[in-house]
Formats: sequence, structure tokens, C-alpha cells
Amino acid sequence: MNEHCLPELTAYQIQITARAQTPLAFDRQPGQQLRGALFGILRRHYCPAPTDPDPGHSAICPVCWLLAREDENWWRGRDPVRAYTIIPPLDKGPKGRPPYHYHPGETFTFGVTLFGPAINLLPYLVLALPEMGRVGVGRPLAENQGRRGRFTPVRLLCVHPLTGQEQTLLAEGETIVQMPALAVTTADVIQAAERLAAQCNGRIRVRFLTPTRIIRQGQLTHRPLFRPFFGRLVDRIEGLAREYGQAEKMDSKPALIAADHVELVSDETTWVDLTSHSTRTGRTTPAGGFVGLATYSSSQWRVLLPWLVWGTLTQVGKNAVKGEGKFEIENARNWHYSSHKENPCPSFNT
Repeated sequence: MNEHCLPELTAYQIQITARAQTPLAFDRQPGQQLRGALFGILRRHYCPAPTDPDPGHSAICPVCWLLAREDENWWRGRDPVRAYTIIPPLDKGPKGRPPYHYHPGETFTFGVTLFGPAINLLPYLVLALPEMGRVGVGRPLAENQGRRGRFTPVRLLCVHPLTGQEQTLLAEGETIVQMPALAVTTADVIQAAERLAAQCNGRIRVRFLTPTRIIRQGQLTHRPLFRPFFGRLVDRIEGLAREYGQAEKMDSKPALIAADHVELVSDETTWVDLTSHSTRTGRTTPAGGFVGLATYSSSQWRVLLPWLVWGTLTQVGKNAVKGEGKFEIENARNWHYSSHKENPCPSFNT
């Protein structure tokens, strides 16, 4: 039992570097496009009954367990929180945001975070990557005769974003994949949060890197108000821990009470309108959210930061599996903590 009453959870962040073989472009939702390509390849090649709606099948099929499992006993609806998130390419485009366009020979990086026992399914991911590259991802391009851009995976790393450690799982030209050994644990999260809290001067900034969609009490929140954002984050962490970790001794009440008193002092976010289409259900749903920088003030960051640090790995909101809800933490003293690939190591530049 930790003093912050956080649930026990482990996460493995896998970083994939790929080289474009043809012109390749993502639109404003690269995470959704990468997730769709991965989903399609895994179900097509490694699921024996991809059209079987029986929950019994999804409970024993590794691919369905990871991507599309349903559970009528899940505490919130039929779809349990998935055991992974997609980290889309986060390199800045010409205007600081997608769309990204890569020429043949250029490399790009994206990631997958796997929670708890989902790490055992990494071999399926490794097998799917070359086929994803052969079939193509992103949007169809005229210079590809209407086909999507193709790529070759060149390197896989397991990164520990709280320590900056890296483990090479597959180097370019090699064929033997190492199993990840760098797990992020709740103890690691607490240590990182305590370092942040010690240097915090009462304000932190949260930079929402990908669209973050927060719904509170059935109402869409168009501004990064802290309490709704934090409440959804706690829900997500609890859901992951219930399914893939240990949540029995979790107590989020002190943090939620502290969150009620956090003030949004500066809002530099903008709203991005997006939609999401599901090939499984055939439905198109709104997926837009806010991106940009929000500054918050509180005297209780020591209580709140452990949850926020976990959130930089779990992401927030229902569309986290499609790369949305990715954020990093900064404070007003010019240091920042980021868990994405451009700066995998915490930075404290006081």
C-alpha cells in the first residue's frame, strides 16, 4: 500500500521507429490511422474468428482480448478499458501540428503503451508491424496511385519515460526481438511526482499534445477545466488497475477533493473538431477535443501530481487508444516532464 493510495499498475512503453518507403502522410488523427491499421492486420492474420461477436471468443482470443473485448460485467458499459494506448507521431509539422508528410527514406516514430499482462502480447505487435508497413498507413496519396504510404520498421525500443532508460528490443537489421524489461510501476510514478512537487511553485502547466475530449455528467467540456479533466483521468487509471493491476486499496477521494480547489489561471488551448469512424460498428462519432497549454494553480500538488504523472502514460479520455488525450506536465519555473518520444526523460531545468 502506498501513501498516496494509488492503484498498483505496470506499463511498458514501446517506441517504434519506421522508415517511409513511399510518400507517406497522416491526417489530423495519426493515432487513429495507426490504430486502425494495427487492428486490421491483427484481426485479419491472428484472429481465427474476426466476425464472431461471441464474448466467449473475445475472452480467449489474444487479439480480441487486446483490441475488442466485451464484458457485460464491466463496471461502466460493455467495453472494458483497453490494455493499450497509441502514441502518435508527435514531431511538429510545418505549423506545429499534423498533418505529417514523410518522403521516402525519412523516419518517423510512434509508440504503443501496454498495461499489465498485455505485455505478453507484444509478439503479435512485432509480427504485425512489417505487414502494416507493406499494406500502408495514413491517407491515400495521388503520388502513390491512390495507395497509402508504405514503411519498414527499423527499430523497437522499450523506454522508461520517468528515468530516461532505454532498452533495444530490435535493432535495424536484426531479427531476434528481446522481451521488454523496463516496466513503469506505481512506485516509479510516486518518485517522479515527488521530484516534481519539490520544485513546484504552486503552478503547473499541462500541455495537451493531442485532442483531449472530456465529458462530464453527459456534457462535453470545451475548456480544460481541471476537475472534469482530473476526474476522467482518475476514472481511466482506476479502470486500468481494475482490469490489469490492483485497485483494491485505491482511494482517490483525497485527490478528487483537492482537485475541486484547483484554479485554471490561463487557458491557451484551442478546440479541434474531429470525427472517429468504427469499422466494427459502422458508426461515425465526434472525437474533437482541446489542444494547447493550460496553467493551473493549487497548494496541493503533492496529492495531485502522482495521478497526473500516471496520466502522462495512460493518457485520458475514451479515445486514448486512438492516440488522443496525450499530455505533458510543465511548471512555471521552465522545467517540464514529458513522456513522449521527443524527450523521453524527465527534464528539470530549474
